Amino acid sequence: MDIQSMRQATKEAVSKKFGRKRLLASKVVPHYPANLEREYVRVTNAYMTMFKNTLAEHLPDIRALLEQGGARTDAKDDVQERTTGLLRTGDEIAAFEIALEKRLFQILNNFAEKQSLFDLQKRIGRLTNLTRKLTIKEWKRVVKRTLGIDIMEDYYNGLKFQQLLDKWTAKNVGLIKTIPQEALSKMRDVVKAGYLRGANTKSIAREIQDAYGISEYHAQFIARDQMAKLNAKITREQHAGAGVSEYVWRSASDERVRACHKELNNKRFKYSDPPEQWYPIMKNGVMVGQKITGKRANPGEFFQCRCVALPVFDLDTVVLPWEKGTDHK
Repeated sequence: MDIQSMRQATKEAVSKKFGRKRLLASKVVPHYPANLEREYVRVTNAYMTMFKNTLAEHLPDIRALLEQGGARTDAKDDVQERTTGLLRTGDEIAAFEIALEKRLFQILNNFAEKQSLFDLQKRIGRLTNLTRKLTIKEWKRVVKRTLGIDIMEDYYNGLKFQQLLDKWTAKNVGLIKTIPQEALSKMRDVVKAGYLRGANTKSIAREIQDAYGISEYHAQFIARDQMAKLNAKITREQHAGAGVSEYVWRSASDERVRACHKELNNKRFKYSDPPEQWYPIMKNGVMVGQKITGKRANPGEFFQCRCVALPVFDLDTVVLPWEKGTDHK
């Protein structure tokens, strides 16, 4: 059956639900995959804990390297740190950098061995498939309650959707794997800077811990942000395949929702013309203006946005892979 025939069949099957209207908004608010977002955060936390433990195993070597290079184990004032730093020769600095690179390389190798057992690819792939199942379930619920027909699940397991999911999985594996590399780069800078200024080993260790804390937060940010984006991508593909070009913005309606998304709640937009994103300008706890970001985004596309798009079905364009024999009354 060609697309025109499918569209005509769908139109006949759902026309009673539209009545005299051409447009019909969803009667159901699909659930945002909050449980999968939390699971992704748990995965990244476990991954970063594994990295933290690897660092802890090698920190004594880093401390020993610093002490061999003349770093102090006591806490003295900044004047003495600067004086110590001035005594470094070019050869000493070069030798220290070579030794430091060897130890960082050992950390990477040790962590790579642990990664193979952790199997990040498999864990994120599992989250991807669970997200697909949830979005299909929610999409079926939306269509059934709004249009009165049952859709075929197999259609949303096809090549187009699989490619979208594979691309997201690969991207996220790459994003998470770069975090330890970035953390080690920061660690290199911290250790080298501490060595050059003659800092004591305790202060350098604290700076390393601070750098790890930032990296762990970054991993959690990625988990929350990317889960929202995956949900938004699948939803948009489902809508496009059904001939839906407009949606009603629905916010998560909790304390985490940003101000501009509260204002967008229950308003209708076209996917091709999403609303501008902005931040509130606050003064003494009161919003006195808006700072426009210059970016436009549909629900779930702006960073860490958990809003969802409620489809607005158009009787003239609606097309769905629906199961024959459905009760259309």
